[in-house]
Amino acid sequence: MSLTKEALQHIEASHKTGTEAAEGHALIVGDNFKLVDMEKYQDQRRRFRGQFKTKGLKDFIAYVAGRQKNAPVFIDRDAMAACSYLDIGIKESPGHCDHSATLNLPKTPEFTAYLNADGSTLSQEEMVELVEDWGHLLTFENNEGQPLERGKVIHALRKVSLDDLTSIESDKQEHSSRVGVMNSVTVKNADRLPTVIYWKLTPYEGLTERTLAMRVSSKTKGGPSFGLRAIALDAAKEEIAAEFAKLVTDGLPESECLLGTFQP
Repeated sequence: MSLTKEALQHIEASHKTGTEAAEGHALIVGDNFKLVDMEKYQDQRRRFRGQFKTKGLKDFIAYVAGRQKNAPVFIDRDAMAACSYLDIGIKESPGHCDHSATLNLPKTPEFTAYLNADGSTLSQEEMVELVEDWGHLLTFENNEGQPLERGKVIHALRKVSLDDLTSIESDKQEHSSRVGVMNSVTVKNADRLPTVIYWKLTPYEGLTERTLAMRVSSKTKGGPSFGLRAIALDAAKEEIAAEFAKLVTDGLPESECLLGTFQP
């Protein structure tokens, strides 16, 4: 059986791979064909691409400034992170966004300890361990606003005991709690125990040192224990995030720094 010239041309056209279509933005590819990227066989890549990830603020600024000074930088204040797509291009000539630099600023160990202590209830032993572990960063104040020495605080925490006092009326103070109507339990030597602990620390690598306060309250149910609560933590976090954003913006004056995230 013979085929006409038109039939042969139709078969050839329908099975030809790599035929351009849609004004050069697409290819008609036949079935059972494999697309092979020849870039790995060439001496150079078609374009520069890669992902730079760091936990260092200075390293992030140096990398972005040294490669594409006018690339936008997206700052995520909640995550304490920043990202820049160095080949993002512009609206009229968009890039591929496959060359990026990402910063994830880590919390310092002391700030992590402060956050972990917030909202916790510690036994006598645990409270002593906290003061011993981080005492070089801590200062103490009693319920009268007087400073306390670290060594004396540790001694008072170890020696703290409870007195059962039978009384109709009892003042509720920082280191006392009422049990029932006629009976109250009061911590001895309350003036030797801290009601406020001040942590002098750097919250994130590369940021400035600051002092954060923590309220201490005694709990007597089941034996002496201590409740810890950070003071004005949300306000402190907001100040820390603002400082981070300013450091990134000031470090990259030729880049457009925007608050938020970008997904290419």
